[in-house]
Amino acid sequence: MVAFADAAGLTGHGREGLRRDALAIAAQALAAVDPVAAARRLLRFEDDVLHIGDDAYDLAGRHVYVLGAGKATIGLAALLDGLLGARLRAGAVVVKRGQGRPLRHIEVMEASHPVPDEDSLRAGERLLELARQARPEDLVIAIVTGGSSALAVVPAEGLTLEDKVSTNRLLLASGLDIVRMNDVRKHISRLKGGRLAAACGCEIVNLTVSDVVGDPPDYFTDLTATDRSTFADAATACDAAGLWERLPAAVAAHLRRADPAAETVKVLPRVHDHIVATSGVMCQAAAAAARALGYRAEVLTLELEGESAAAGRWMADRLRVAGAGAALIAGGETTVTIDDETGPSAWWSKETAMVDPGQETALGGPSQEAALAGALALEGGPPACLLCLDSDGSDGPTDAAGGLVDDLTARAAGSDLPAALAAHHAGPALRALGDLVVTGPTGTNVNDLRIGLTGTD
Repeated sequence: MVAFADAAGLTGHGREGLRRDALAIAAQALAAVDPVAAARRLLRFEDDVLHIGDDAYDLAGRHVYVLGAGKATIGLAALLDGLLGARLRAGAVVVKRGQGRPLRHIEVMEASHPVPDEDSLRAGERLLELARQARPEDLVIAIVTGGSSALAVVPAEGLTLEDKVSTNRLLLASGLDIVRMNDVRKHISRLKGGRLAAACGCEIVNLTVSDVVGDPPDYFTDLTATDRSTFADAATACDAAGLWERLPAAVAAHLRRADPAAETVKVLPRVHDHIVATSGVMCQAAAAAARALGYRAEVLTLELEGESAAAGRWMADRLRVAGAGAALIAGGETTVTIDDETGPSAWWSKETAMVDPGQETALGGPSQEAALAGALALEGGPPACLLCLDSDGSDGPTDAAGGLVDDLTARAAGSDLPAALAAHHAGPALRALGDLVVTGPTGTNVNDLRIGLTGTD
């Protein structure tokens, strides 16, 4: 079960009882979406047959490959490495730098997230290389999870890694949601949009977790799933965010050309999806844990999107009128839009925080900003606390998962809190208050979690 760093510090001030309960509920919720535990319950290998739930895959006479990328991939890779062992022909996965560990039969690579780097390019090319080795009768087990867009890249014909990096920075700064960002990413790639699966040319089993609202496979395992988006959708996203004049010239030309031969993959007849963990499972587990502690629990939504500060205030407003002994749960993904005057070195999104690339100093993330805004909105109301965290333990490129605040937080911080929110300096403000939540990598990645509790009479 996930451990919270400095749990005593997080619960040693403010509404101590509510804070302890919020962390306990979150721990139960994250445990419920541990992809390795979930997959272990589903997987069984005997007599050359791989069983995944009610489905069975006969491996006799077939080569088996494991290909993957993402922030929740390493645990699944280790499970398959141990389960299938020497039965694997080959395998390679790419994970966020610092998350890798050696495996016996599967190659593990590390790369940068949320902005791709040279290692991302090498990893993407390696995945394509192995995919092309597969014969029509073979089986590929794909373990693609959230974060793969940056961790494995192969630019479209005529584009460079620098084009991809520049475009990714623009997308992260754009205020677009993850679906529309990926509409663009998939159309400047030779890997995304189902192209890795097409390169395999064989039967594919997707074993994955969902980090996208609504759980559409083509947006969280898009390397090995058919894609609904088109070049027209990518152009619409660029129109909405006003990106055309800022995109690298080669990228803009590629998107405007919209060559039908370069469209993403629309048909993959032999792909089977097994989603082992979702935001819905996490939020329902949080509600069950809250009820076990005596709260009246309600899952408000699994689709909390939009501006992070607005989402934090919305949760706080619901808590102020919820009555005593309530637990309000929400899942989703929020963003932060920063005005141009903040400077060209700043960007925020569901995947990242505001960063100075020269110093690589993170000043927060969407969950931290939601918590800070929630603290201001809770002030003066009934006893309540609000926990906002990213389920993978990394709220943007920071070492924090989010923030834990209550109705006393703003008073303790004084005038510094509104200033920190206005400057998008959520991380330092929460750290100074002892309200920064740190978990380390949780091993899962199923959207953000919001837990609000009100005190009892």
